[in-house]
Amino acid sequence: MEINITSRETIKPSLSTSTEFKTHKLCLFDVFQLNTYFPLILFYDNTTNAKGFSYVSTQLKKSLSEALTIFYPLGGRRGDFFSIYCNDEGAIYMEASVNINMEEFLNPPKLELLNKLLPCEPNKCHPCQEVLPQLLVQVNLFQCGGIAIGMCNLHILLDAYSCSAFLKTWFAICKGSKEEISSWPDFISASSFFPPRNTIGVRAGMLNINKDSNVEAKCTTRRFLFDSKSINKLESMSSSDETKPTRYQAVSSFMCKHMILACTKECCDTKRPMVALHVVDMRKRMGEPFSKGAIGNLLWPALVLLEDVNKNTNIRDLVRVLKEGLGKLTKELFLKVQNDPRFLWSDECAQLMLEGIATKNPITFVFTSWANMGFNEVDFGRGKPLWLAQRGGTKETIPNTVVLMETKEGIEAWVTMAEKHIANLENDMDFLQFSLVNPSVSNI
Repeated sequence: MEINITSRETIKPSLSTSTEFKTHKLCLFDVFQLNTYFPLILFYDNTTNAKGFSYVSTQLKKSLSEALTIFYPLGGRRGDFFSIYCNDEGAIYMEASVNINMEEFLNPPKLELLNKLLPCEPNKCHPCQEVLPQLLVQVNLFQCGGIAIGMCNLHILLDAYSCSAFLKTWFAICKGSKEEISSWPDFISASSFFPPRNTIGVRAGMLNINKDSNVEAKCTTRRFLFDSKSINKLESMSSSDETKPTRYQAVSSFMCKHMILACTKECCDTKRPMVALHVVDMRKRMGEPFSKGAIGNLLWPALVLLEDVNKNTNIRDLVRVLKEGLGKLTKELFLKVQNDPRFLWSDECAQLMLEGIATKNPITFVFTSWANMGFNEVDFGRGKPLWLAQRGGTKETIPNTVVLMETKEGIEAWVTMAEKHIANLENDMDFLQFSLVNPSVSNI
């Protein structure tokens, strides 16, 4: 497969940002984020007899310019550690041609080639002082007329919810349906409620929980599908009179068990503590005003210690531990973070962050869910996306991370691990009883 970049330009906001909004203050949780891009690729087929690509290209660029006026910080650049200067420098927009049909690319998906559909290398950690575009887009045209829109979103401002809000706005404008925008972005609440603070002396676990994780020279990403039948079985296996798991809790607990087995198969790491970190969106737990369009990294890590996990470990026990960890993240907790400037230095915070475990070089497994974000609903005029993708290839990155994404068939798990460990997972027959390895994308 060959991908040729046919154009590259900078799309600026359609209107200049007013003086009163020239500086966007980051929130406390924004400054904790690494200076890195998280990826998303949306695939659209050509079955709707849409207008030619030249028309689509013009509409995408014009509507992106208008969307950047609404999401004005995305057109800016980081001014200092605590703010973005909304100077209207714009987003990077690229177009590329792909010399095969989309059906060939997706049956089964060519994971090792996915990164070629992205405008830059995803998840690479850049120095915090490096000034980067907030958003890069690459629109890929397949021979059949299908389109894949690859996005790289700078994490210091956007989390998955914020990215989805931007996409919904951009695509609604693109197809001439501004009335579909359910809520306008709120750039004030996150930094007003959680202003950035001097983080010198913050309890060790709070700053970049993966900061001391080994960066593997050879990490690779795999895709596993849990269909509805498998999810129902896992929910049943995880349930008890006291415990009724969600789909996310059942799948992530099952995955965590088998990822631990994959990492400890050679017995070299059996004495290191195992910690699962679940990224929790604070919006629903906080309620108003955060439940209505608050933009920023309103994320908090739920850490749970997983002890003595082996092939005989019951998934129900892992779900119970996970529920206990998630149950600690209440509105009252976040109000303490908001109202008590010393909370990040407190013993309570240290306990939540498993500070005592940090000195024992734990193996950390990071889980995040993009379910119910609305990515599979965004339509720029070609209908809903056929498929969503994350990233692929083999590169240096933080290992043992999982992104769960909803599909028509069930839940996809995008798993990044060291090559030897992902190979162990792919050969785990108990794991494969419930998951399909990179199946073809249906309905093409």
